[in-house]
Amino acid sequence: MKTVLKDYWLVWRMAFSSRARHASAIVFGLSALGAIVVPLLILLKENDLLLAAGMSLRVAVTGVVLGWMLYFVPGAVKLNTPAAARLVPRLRRRLIEVTVLVWALAVAMATLLSLNTKLPTALVLLGTGGWIAAFGLAQSGQKLGTWVQFAFTGSFVFHRHIPPALFEGVQHGTGFAVALLLMLAFAAYALQAMFLNGGERHYAAREAQVLQIERMSPTGQFRERRQNRFGASLYRWVLQRDSAARNSGRLLAHLLGARNHWVNRAVVLAAIVALAGVALLVMHAKAGPETRQLVKDIGWMFPLPLLLGAMFDTEKRNVRLKDTAAEQALVRLAPPLPAGAPAFNRKVAVMLLRTALLEWAMLAGAVLCVGVMTGASAASLFTQACLCCLTLPLVGATLRDHAHRSGLLGWRLLLGFALSLAVSAGVGMELNRFTGLPPAVGAALASIAIAAVLVARGFRRAETAPYAFPAGRLA
Repeated sequence: MKTVLKDYWLVWRMAFSSRARHASAIVFGLSALGAIVVPLLILLKENDLLLAAGMSLRVAVTGVVLGWMLYFVPGAVKLNTPAAARLVPRLRRRLIEVTVLVWALAVAMATLLSLNTKLPTALVLLGTGGWIAAFGLAQSGQKLGTWVQFAFTGSFVFHRHIPPALFEGVQHGTGFAVALLLMLAFAAYALQAMFLNGGERHYAAREAQVLQIERMSPTGQFRERRQNRFGASLYRWVLQRDSAARNSGRLLAHLLGARNHWVNRAVVLAAIVALAGVALLVMHAKAGPETRQLVKDIGWMFPLPLLLGAMFDTEKRNVRLKDTAAEQALVRLAPPLPAGAPAFNRKVAVMLLRTALLEWAMLAGAVLCVGVMTGASAASLFTQACLCCLTLPLVGATLRDHAHRSGLLGWRLLLGFALSLAVSAGVGMELNRFTGLPPAVGAALASIAIAAVLVARGFRRAETAPYAFPAGRLA
């Protein structure tokens, strides 16, 4: 038994280490962030402290368990290479056993946390088990897993059009037993596809698996992926325009890579807003009056998770600065760029700040556009705009001594953002108590002040730091 437990622990650590160095910190950080943001939204809407505290605990526990599961599965699939499946003793068997244990724990936790809520416990059990199995199947490189995940999303969006008798049937008696057996059979099929046992089929599937699971290197570096034709042609036009203008500040922004340029962010957000608009049109045409009123009342909250993209954009900018160290050595020789370290660092800081503010503005604009399309009231849209301001402190996260520090900020970014949210929420509540100012407005003003302090501190640091490029050379 001791040997088995040691094998399980070793497999767990290997799966996480093959994904990112700070996987656990990221899981805990995002769970803590959710445990702060969700109760804050509940307090703004319902002003019920007990409900907010209970929801905070549920979000934290669910986030940790599901986060670990979503990090472990791709790492485990990555470990099961065709050679390792045949040559490493017990590896494939232990990977399957640990995956089953983690899957069962995630399903059990989601089911327990759904008790005493409006969510049907049986549907939570079946949905969580089926979705995680579909996720694992997608990570194995099979399109079926991706399509099943889309089907789950569609069932949530268009659940009003699914016969109520079907929902009732799978929650009780024979219907539940049949649905449970189907879910277990699908999970077993996904498990078999995830952990093939070598051979020609495994080698053939490995290429698709690599495309799914190796978008991030073991050190947490985001790899550049192929652009779509429209995004590539648009970026090419912007690059030609900036090159012709010989604007050194704009050309520096291209050092971050085509995928991280603001043009591609605009294309992605435009597609998201368009899809949201189509979904809302279909919902308004097909849904009943109650559903339409519900979307009008709380629909403005749905796009708020898009704002978390600012945090991931910050990390991607930091990583790209480290990845392009070789190009940066050549950039220093460009005639239009200042020769002195303070002037050059100031130009780099201005470029990073401009990029961060532009991407934040696009994210906030997309969130507000979706809010307008839901038919939200002016008061709700104003609250939404205030909540957008809570992510403004992230714009100062890339203003640092790049010669000594480079790469992922990891837990420091998550902890700093969570602390900023907590301080802003506290300031908003205190201002509400003493001045009657709405809590969202006070929190927004506090976040703007925090962002201003961080940006000023970043520029002061740039004045005294060594030459920024190549980034990380003194780390």
